[in-house]
Amino acid sequence: MNNPRFIVIFLIVGCFSCKESLRQLSSKDFISKKVRVEILKKEIISKSEFQDAEFELFNVNGFSDGWTMISGASYWDYKFVVKVNQADIDKWTAEMLKVELENYDISWTTTIIEKRKTEWIINSIPEFYTRKNSDVTLLVYRAEGIIFKRVIQD
Repeated sequence: MNNPRFIVIFLIVGCFSCKESLRQLSSKDFISKKVRVEILKKEIISKSEFQDAEFELFNVNGFSDGWTMISGASYWDYKFVVKVNQADIDKWTAEMLKVELENYDISWTTTIIEKRKTEWIINSIPEFYTRKNSDVTLLVYRAEGIIFKRVIQD
């Protein structure tokens, strides 16, 4: 137990595993539309290009800018909205099931765009989609080319 190598290795592993990683990303912290789009593209699998984005992302294991040697349990809750070309909407809804969500709480969609709500004008009624056997929900506003997506993984 008094082996110097063991102590050094223990200290290195301890330092890296306790390193505070970036667990939350919010678009509220970024003024530039270009930067918001670039950051979100790094963290999601995008089905097409998008021109604007807002997001509230939580990942217990951190994001691209954070790194931990020993990861915790996998849990994330990604909430984001993107503005796409209307012709690309079907790329986002492919492999999704269109559903009627009568009691689905969409209050997070209002919160996520609150800081720049004048850039996210919505006048149509959303279409709802889910992915079978997962906690993924899409709200699609076709007329505006706006897609809200929430992914929860636990």
